[in-house]
Order: sequence, then C-alpha cells, then structure tokens
Amino acid sequence: VAKNDMSEKIPDEVMNGLKEQGVFGIQVPVELGGLGLTNAQAARLIEIVTGHDLAISICVGAHQSIGFKGILLFGTDAQKQKYLPKLAAGEHIAAFALTEPAAGSDAISIKTKAELSPDGKHYVLNGSKIWISNGGIADIFTVFAQIPTADDKTGQVESKMTAFIVERKFGGVTNGPAEKKMGIKGSNTTEVFFEDCKVPVENVLGGVGNGFKVTQKKTTTNDKNKIF
Repeated sequence: VAKNDMSEKIPDEVMNGLKEQGVFGIQVPVELGGLGLTNAQAARLIEIVTGHDLAISICVGAHQSIGFKGILLFGTDAQKQKYLPKLAAGEHIAAFALTEPAAGSDAISIKTKAELSPDGKHYVLNGSKIWISNGGIADIFTVFAQIPTADDKTGQVESKMTAFIVERKFGGVTNGPAEKKMGIKGSNTTEVFFEDCKVPVENVLGGVGNGFKVTQKKTTTNDKNKIF
C-alpha cells in the first residue's frame, strides 16, 4: 500500500495478476467471459482485496460497478458481445464519466453536449468531466451528454440526457494529470475531456433521452446487481 501511494499507481504486475484471476469480470456472466459470481461471493472477494489495498478495490469497483455496469443492464446484445468479454478479461478498463464542475448529484444539469453529425452516423461529443476514477487508464467510458432536440411541432429545442459507450481510440478523448489526493493515491482519478469526439450512433446506451434512467439504475444503493 505504501509503495502504491508513493508511486501513485497500481503496479503493472498487480494489474496483470488481477486480470489472470478474472477479478475484472467477477459478475459478468460466464458466457460473456466473466466469473458469474453471486453478490455474496463478489462482496467477499472485494472485502479481501480492500483489506490489502483500497486503491485496488476502487479501481476494480469503478471498472465494473459503474464503469461498464450500464452495458450489462442496458446494453443491446451486440454491445454486450462487443465490449464485455474484453472488459471482463481486464484487456480494457472502464470508467464512468458523469460528474462535471457544475453537476454531480444533480445529474440532469450536465453541460456536455452530443450533436448528431450531418450524415446521421455519429454523435459528436464536446465537454469535460471531473473526479473520474480510472479516468487516466480507461479504454472504455460510459459518458453522459445532452442531445439538443427540436420538437417537431413547436420547434422548441430541449436537451435529452443520453448515455454513450465511448472508446478512447475514437479520438478526441484526453485526460488531465492524476489528482493529488490525501490518500488512496494508487487509485487513478483525473479530469476527462471530450473534444469533437465522434461516437457511432449504435453506441447510444439505453436509448436517446434515457441517460438519467441509466445513472439511477447504476448508482442507486438498492440495485440488487450492485455490490460496490
């Protein structure tokens, strides 16, 4: 723990060991490459990990409890098949990108925008997020943004909060330096920026305008599927 705090990083050999043990996919169904553990089994495993280093527990928890949980709960079959096997194996790390400088618990107030491209094939994301666990190491982000939508009858524009599956390799995704924290320094926490990030329309998660529903299902404490 002291070594990880000093380096402000979880060592590669530790991350590789977690991957080999299947820890990054403990509650992903077996048919999608995970361990398929029950809530009780998963909770006990995380309890053991936490006893050694809370930073590791946060990394793993942010990855699967919120990072890719939306794909498990709201993803299409195609989205699950595409993303969950590599996420379960730890080949890709996930992060949950909701909080902004002026919006945290008040999720509906986020300012990040997603606008449909002229050809209708992509949403173009612009905005920033703060205090994102795994923000500097994540390959896959669950990102929340507002889609400006004009009413067909009145022409009035309203924003529809929507969740997206965003890959870092799409481009336009960067992060700031790791935050200097008082403790649990091995857990990576950063700002994340989206600048003209083109996201395929098929990467909308849970349907246009259902972003708030996704946030509530993933973060509510009485969700039977959530253990962290």
